[in-house]
Amino acid sequence: MKLRYKISIWAILALAGSLLWGGSVWLWLAGICVGKLLIRLLLTIALAIAAYILAYALIIGAILWLLIY
Repeated sequence: MKLRYKISIWAILALAGSLLWGGSVWLWLAGICVGKLLIRLLLTIALAIAAYILAYALIIGAILWLLIY
């Protein structure tokens, strides 16, 4: 998706939020940007934890496989 379409969607969401629930359009736009940042950060952390667990499972599985055979 092109950047100008993304920005226009963010602006429409900020405008709709400020009209429905009050507040500044700029505050809503900042909230949307911070929310996107937090979601990306949480997904990155979850992916890192999953990769960490899978790496240890691979190491433990390889050790057990070598011990059994």
